[in-house]
Amino acid sequence: MKDKAENIITTELAKQNVTEAVIAKLKADYLPLKINGIEDKEGYKKVHDARIVCRDHRTLAEKICKAGREDAVKEQKAWIAKEKEVVAKISEVEQHLKKQEEAIDTIIEAQKIRAERLLKLPGRKEQLIGMEQFFEPNCLEDAYIMTFNDEEWSKVVLLAKEKKLADAERKLAEQQKVIDNAKALAQMNLIVERENALYKIAGAMMQVRHGIKTFYKGNKSIREEEIATLENEVWNIRFAEITNAQSETPIPEMKEVVTAKIQSVIDGREFTDEEKLWNYANALEKVEWPGLRTKEATETFNRAQSMLNEILNLLRN
Repeated sequence: MKDKAENIITTELAKQNVTEAVIAKLKADYLPLKINGIEDKEGYKKVHDARIVCRDHRTLAEKICKAGREDAVKEQKAWIAKEKEVVAKISEVEQHLKKQEEAIDTIIEAQKIRAERLLKLPGRKEQLIGMEQFFEPNCLEDAYIMTFNDEEWSKVVLLAKEKKLADAERKLAEQQKVIDNAKALAQMNLIVERENALYKIAGAMMQVRHGIKTFYKGNKSIREEEIATLENEVWNIRFAEITNAQSETPIPEMKEVVTAKIQSVIDGREFTDEEKLWNYANALEKVEWPGLRTKEATETFNRAQSMLNEILNLLRN
């Protein structure tokens, strides 16, 4: 078919003297031509005339080929138009059938997926054990669980685990807070219990020097920080020592004050403001322990005592 078409075209071109021989002669005669610079007028004319000859042969060949393919182009357009018409009519039927086929395929695929997820359902529900509280009730239903593919389900489980971990950490922090509060309360109760015991000892007194509370009886003493930190066995020994101490023994920290008072009487002079503040602090400190019984009252007293200690420290310094 191709050879036949080429023969027809070659024949039509040959009728107008457009042949391979003519083309070969054009190449042989004109390709060697060159213009030797701007002064070569003769060479310029030869090139110009040769170009005109080639142009005429080219336009003639185009005209012949265009005329020869007009019927073919018309036929091609007719084929294309017919193709579109026929294809459209057939496609209408094909698409109708395809939609029905796809609908069934979709149902089959959905059934396949449902069957696969139904097999995985027990395992998925088992994964949620202990994490139910982190889902809405409807999210625990089988139908909802089966809506996820494997990748989506993995994300659901991971999110639930993160929530569970965060909840566990929160509860642990709350428990630790309760423990810490209990320890703090036990420590405070221990301090209250031991301080109450010290307050009840005949002749015991408490002083604050440079912000440090110290209980004395005679030549025995115990500092505030020791009251809470001493082990029971050591505390019992220390407490027994203070209890059995002679109360008439002067308190070391008070010697300078007592001496100042005696000297002021000898000299017949008034106390200085510093001495008056010191004596006022001593008077406040010697107020008798009220003998409280309830825990609430004791806590209130301890808070007041802490404030009083600051006042005593201010007065003496």
